[in-house]
Amino acid sequence: MNNRLSVFFLVFSLLVIVTIIVLSNMSGYENAEFWSVELNFIITSILLIVCIVNNFKIGKGGKHGQSWLFFTLAIALWYTAERIWTIPELTNSDSVFSYADLFWFSGYVFYFLFGVMYLKPFSSQISRKNILSTSLSVVVVLIFIFYIIMPSSNISENILNASYPVADSFMLIPSILGIFLFFKGRTKFSWSLLFFGMLVFVGSDFGFMYFNSTGDYYEGHLIDIPYLYAYSIFIAGLIANLNLWNKTNKNKPFHEQDKLI
Repeated sequence: MNNRLSVFFLVFSLLVIVTIIVLSNMSGYENAEFWSVELNFIITSILLIVCIVNNFKIGKGGKHGQSWLFFTLAIALWYTAERIWTIPELTNSDSVFSYADLFWFSGYVFYFLFGVMYLKPFSSQISRKNILSTSLSVVVVLIFIFYIIMPSSNISENILNASYPVADSFMLIPSILGIFLFFKGRTKFSWSLLFFGMLVFVGSDFGFMYFNSTGDYYEGHLIDIPYLYAYSIFIAGLIANLNLWNKTNKNKPFHEQDKLI
């Protein structure tokens, strides 16, 4: 039941996001910007609320509870960054860096901690081959991104353009390893969605950086579709996790939760 509800939400949210973004783009830039901002606010607000509910239900005890707390902190920081991004007084300044960047990067730190803590109990299931292939994937992605993103004569802008691909690439490490474990049958569907959502998030972020470097990006661009959908994938993962937790034994050690049916 929990997986069906998550799948339904994934399909429904994708249809809604694609329909609204495509139609708004057809009617002009202003409509595209308006609907993109509105969708972002609605989806991220739902995500933050579900995160908080999930934390209250699971509790903060043990590594399991702490890992979910890190995830919620990451979402809260990104939620704040999203809201700052829509405030011209805080983003349209002479400085290349904005207040939103501080919250974005802080959120990356907490998500990485979440991924590491969540995967740690499965360390025996992660082979050297998995780690090597993941590392090579990250290196290839970095080379590809640095090659595509057009360099600017502004040093600070170059640093900012480089910092996001580096941060995103670090997020790929726990995400790819988590997907590996899912296909090996070691992690649940709900957990895999949280890592898959980050993969989509990173992919859309790379797309944003490319179109922004070419001057073709605008608020409401089609690249916003996977960006918004990544948040929806997170919500679907949390929905599945909330139902899944009803079947778990809270007295069972965190390192044995992967054995639950």
